[in-house]
Amino acid sequence: MDFIAWLVPPHVLGDPRKNTRHRGIAKSLLSISLVTLLVFVGYVFVRGRLSLAEYALFAVTIGTPALGALLIRATADITLGLVTTNIGGILIVAAWAFLTGGIASIALPAFLANIALLSTFGNTAILLITGVTMMGVLVLLYLTTTQGWLPTSLILGSDMPALMLTTMLGSVGLVVLAGIVVARERAITKTHLRAALHAAEQSSRAKSVFLTVMSDELRTPLNTVLGFAELLYANEAKTLNNEQLRAIEHISAAGKYLLDLVTRVLEMSRIEAGELKVNMEPLHAEQIIASCLSIIELEAQKKDITLVIDCDDGIGWIVWADRVLVKQVLLNLLSNAVKFNRAGGKVTISCRSAGADYLRIVVTDTGTGVASDKRSELFEPFVHLGAETGTTHGAGLGLAIAKRLTERMRGRIGFAPTAEPGSTFWVELALAEVRAAGT
Repeated sequence: MDFIAWLVPPHVLGDPRKNTRHRGIAKSLLSISLVTLLVFVGYVFVRGRLSLAEYALFAVTIGTPALGALLIRATADITLGLVTTNIGGILIVAAWAFLTGGIASIALPAFLANIALLSTFGNTAILLITGVTMMGVLVLLYLTTTQGWLPTSLILGSDMPALMLTTMLGSVGLVVLAGIVVARERAITKTHLRAALHAAEQSSRAKSVFLTVMSDELRTPLNTVLGFAELLYANEAKTLNNEQLRAIEHISAAGKYLLDLVTRVLEMSRIEAGELKVNMEPLHAEQIIASCLSIIELEAQKKDITLVIDCDDGIGWIVWADRVLVKQVLLNLLSNAVKFNRAGGKVTISCRSAGADYLRIVVTDTGTGVASDKRSELFEPFVHLGAETGTTHGAGLGLAIAKRLTERMRGRIGFAPTAEPGSTFWVELALAEVRAAGT
């Protein structure tokens, strides 16, 4: 195991992304120690003999980044390690500045190198903490300089130009070297991400193919079961008693329910696989709504639910949509509005202008409404409406499919909370006139 790998916390070694990030930070911190060591060599070359204070400052300066790497390894907390290391670095540079000229010290370029390096692998919180600390230190150095509180400088005036050059070269080298390390580690991270994305896409395609094949395979025997159940039920010889007829009714109902689930899963898999064809054309919104209401009418009558249409008269809304898909979306919303409504309730479907470009079709019911903890995930797959009341039906794919179909038509769909009991769902479709003008 190489030394850099040893600086990575053991529990993240198996995670390529975290492992790469920890390695990059460890290399960057060690790079700071290495560059500081080179600056020390240049400093000795210019100065010749150093005082005990200078040796001590260089020892702390070289050792602090390495100790920061060890702290991250021990705690596995990158933020703690970076904040501690950078605050320590600021205090060390401040000490150098205090002993070598205050606000005009040759040590000041190291401040900028510190913050520039941190910006390459830190986060917003670390940058803010470090930046505020650094500004505070600079203000204090200014005050100590202007108030005459500084000790005699460790550096002779004749050594200033050479040491300033050494400091500047060290600061530039620090940023460049650490930047190269971070850039290489980020390139490795991007490679891991691309590989993970490719694997996820392959997995998604395999899942879609599997669902499509299995759904088709399941539908054939299910249709056969339902067909024979209907033949038995319609047997003219009347050889079955009432109990047997009720059993056949249960078989048929369960089969139809299962067939509906399989159909929805198949539809969802085709949408996700991009196999759904969309035929966009100008459609009269009122005609589509009337057609959907006629389909849902019988189901509403069984629960004594009143269907109301409330659209602006005489406007003749024409939307740009797919005839089959828009009916499927509206039927899903209407079916839910009836299914989760109370007996004797009401379902209202209205259409209003949504700005200059869209028509909003709203479906409102007088049911129990949607629980607040479910609203944020209404349009996610396999989220069941009515789960909290024990009235769950289906696979929880209806709204998820409606959302994807709406988006394929370049429309929008959403839920609007209401003060009164009930639910309000809306769909926005582009107006055909606007679409035509845009093309």
